[in-house]
Amino acid sequence: MIVDDPVYAILLEAVSIQQYIFQSNRLKENLGASFLVETIYGKYLKDAVEKVVEKSIDINSWKTDPSEIRIYSEPFEVGYIGGGNALLLFQQKSIAEEFIKEWTRSLLIHTPGLQTAVALSEFDLGDFKNCRMRLFLQLRRNKAKHIPQTNLLRHGITSECTYSGLSMDVWNHIEKKYVSSSINAKITEEDAKKDVYKRYENEIKDKYGFTDQLDKLGQISGEDSHIAIVHIDGNNIGNRFKAMNSLENIRNLSITVNQATKEAFSDLTSHITDTDNYDNIMNDLGFDDSSVDENRRYPKNKKGKKIRPIRSIILGGDDVTFVCDGKLGIYFSKLFIEAFEKKTVSDKRKLTACAGIAVIKTKYPFYRGYQLAEELCGNAKKIRREQNDSHSYIDFHISTGGLSGTLDEIRKKYFKVTQGTLLFRPYKLVPGNHDEKSFDLLVKNAAELKKFPNNKIKELREKLSLSKNATIQFVKEMSYRGRSFPEIQGRPVYAQSLFDNSKTPYFDMIELMQFYPKSELCVNGGGS
Repeated sequence: MIVDDPVYAILLEAVSIQQYIFQSNRLKENLGASFLVETIYGKYLKDAVEKVVEKSIDINSWKTDPSEIRIYSEPFEVGYIGGGNALLLFQQKSIAEEFIKEWTRSLLIHTPGLQTAVALSEFDLGDFKNCRMRLFLQLRRNKAKHIPQTNLLRHGITSECTYSGLSMDVWNHIEKKYVSSSINAKITEEDAKKDVYKRYENEIKDKYGFTDQLDKLGQISGEDSHIAIVHIDGNNIGNRFKAMNSLENIRNLSITVNQATKEAFSDLTSHITDTDNYDNIMNDLGFDDSSVDENRRYPKNKKGKKIRPIRSIILGGDDVTFVCDGKLGIYFSKLFIEAFEKKTVSDKRKLTACAGIAVIKTKYPFYRGYQLAEELCGNAKKIRREQNDSHSYIDFHISTGGLSGTLDEIRKKYFKVTQGTLLFRPYKLVPGNHDEKSFDLLVKNAAELKKFPNNKIKELREKLSLSKNATIQFVKEMSYRGRSFPEIQGRPVYAQSLFDNSKTPYFDMIELMQFYPKSELCVNGGGS
């Protein structure tokens, strides 16, 4: 084959990944599903290609030397894999078509319930940018035409799987009962556990382990139990990929963005498992490893290793989802983004990201919590665009009960009061305390407010929902008692009347006091 000969490109995409991963309220199924999504572009892709080209292939060779293009001397080559997509190159169209059949047939068997979309077209590597754009347009049209059925349909004679509502058709040796094929594949994916240990073996060493149970992430048995579901997404990464005008450039960007994300998460896990930090974190959660009460000692897994109060679920490209104890979600999000911003990628442009943190009851439906985290991340991105800002943003929601409706509906229904809105969020990660939207300023002011007696904090929360006269009177009462409210530089009106321009930052401070590590509030604000 010579350079002028046509090349055929296949663009693959996993559709509705989040729904596939988060449809269960059990962490081990979420983790198994996430691992299965990774394998569709790994083992199952490799197996399908080798079957149709009839030779052994290395699907990771494109990462080893991104500048080398092998498709003119080899029947197949991976263009790149990343961001939920895979671009594959074939010399022959018939072989490409046979691969599609083989790959999708394999997924029906090994990953039932996972939907995929495919586009196939002749591809000119010399006009890479335009050909890639046309391929994505074709993929979009294909997704709109047909939604494939990837689960076995229920029959009148089969019972309903209690976890998925699908046909109960496979005996699962772990659950010791019949479940649907989709749930069975997720539960039995033991390779997911081996993969995560291998990935973080340097950070966890021999002392730390993982949990696949949502109620073992740092909650104390018998006490109020919350988890934080965190969704983080890089800013403008999609546009940066679109700007790439060659296969080599897009490969380099894909490799370095993915590496930056994984390194940032490794930095976070290293911080958590540092001995002093781990002790502080667990003490903040209410644990005391020397306590006579077993429930108060550091939680351990079945192998006797201390459990890290965090578990990644999605970690690829610029897309991150992890779950942790409710009091740690906002703090861990900040640490991750700060680490992510320090990484360098191939296009040399600064990395930033937005985070959405949904703090919900441990027993609340996980998928609904994830949807909320995704909406919060989207809202942070929206505000960032409207402000034409270049910084990273954080938005959060803390639910002490149930949830119903969209984020916008929830905020209009529960956080609109006489004087305006109780919410000042989202916040941006900007150095210093001079910006009123600075997250560091929020932490500092929450620490200052924490010095108030608990009964006055409770009263403040009530007063914020009342009239302007009621809030001003409360400020005066506190002043008579020698207490002043934390100030925002250049905006003294907040400390005088609690509201300005129909907004107040004090409700956010109250919520942060409850769901942020106490030791960090002390460090940043001098609280006690």
